[in-house]
Amino acid sequence: MSKPVLLIADPDIMRRNAAFRRCADHGVRIHSAADLADARRLAHSHLPDRVAIASELAVQSGFPALADLLARTGARVVIYGPPQPGLTLARVADLDQMVATLLCDMVPNRPGAPNPVAKSSHEQPPDLILIGASTGGITALEAVLRDFTSDCPPTLVVQHIRPGFAEGLIRRLDKLLMASVRAAGDDTRLQRGVIVIAADSERHLGLALRGGMRTRLQEGPAMSGHRPSVDMLFDSGARLAARLDLRAALLTGMGSDGALGMCALRRAGALTIAQDRDSSVVWGMPRMAIEMGGAAEVMPLARIGQALLRPLPAARMRFPA
Repeated sequence: MSKPVLLIADPDIMRRNAAFRRCADHGVRIHSAADLADARRLAHSHLPDRVAIASELAVQSGFPALADLLARTGARVVIYGPPQPGLTLARVADLDQMVATLLCDMVPNRPGAPNPVAKSSHEQPPDLILIGASTGGITALEAVLRDFTSDCPPTLVVQHIRPGFAEGLIRRLDKLLMASVRAAGDDTRLQRGVIVIAADSERHLGLALRGGMRTRLQEGPAMSGHRPSVDMLFDSGARLAARLDLRAALLTGMGSDGALGMCALRRAGALTIAQDRDSSVVWGMPRMAIEMGGAAEVMPLARIGQALLRPLPAARMRFPA
C-alpha cells in the first residue's frame, strides 16, 4: 500500500520546517511549497491526499484556482495560521491542531503509532548551518561537508579566499559533495540540500527573513579585516537563532574573524563548535572564539560534520511560534 501524501504550503520557512518535522516518521510522504505557484505544481505532480495551507496564502488571489484543482483531485484541505481578513475563522487552526488533525486522519489507528504531535521531533536535522574558515579552510571544508547528504539543512559558508578563486572552489565542492554547492546570490531563498558559499569579494554574506530565509549580499567596509566576513554572517544568524535550530562552526584560520559573531550566536541559543588546535592548520580564529566564550564545543575536524548535523536533546529544541 502506498504512503499517503501530504502537501504543506507556507511562505514562512520556519513554520514550514516545524510542520515538516512534526509530520515526519509517520509513514507519510511530505512535500512543501513556499507559494501558490509551487503548491499548484506539486499538486499536479504528486496528487496529495491532504493539503495544509497557511492562512496568508489562503487569502491570495490565486488560491481559488488551487482550491478548485484540489477539489477535483479529492484532496482534503486544512488551513492554519493567524486569522486573515476575509477568511472564515472556523477554517483556521494553529500549527499543532493542523498537524494533529491531518495525522490522525491520514494514519488512523496505526499499530504502535506515536502521538502525532508529541513524536520526538528532535530526530530531525537542524534548520540552518553556518560555517566560517580561513587558512587551511578549503581542505577543512571538504572534510566537514563530506558528511552532508543531498537533503542536508541549508548551509552558508564564508571561506577567506583571494578574489576570483571562489568560483573554482564552488565547482570543486559541487563535484565532490552529495549536496549542491552554489555561489551566494542576493535575495535567494535557502533550500535543503544546497550549500551556499560567499563568492563576492565586494559584499558581505548575511541572512534576511522575507517570505522565508533568504541570502543577503550587503556592501560595506571590511569587518574583522575581511570582506566577506565570518563575523557578518554569524551576526546575521544570531538575529534568527531564537527561532531556529541553528548550528555554526568556526574552522582553521588566521586572525579573529568569526569569534565575536560566534559569541553572539551562542548568546542567542545556537549550538557553536570550534575546531581544536591539533587538527587546525592555523589555530587563530577558533582559538579566539574559545577564549572569548563563543564556542560551546571544541572538537577535532573529523567530528565536526556529524556534530553539525546531529539532533539536539528534545529539551533544547525550539520551534517557531
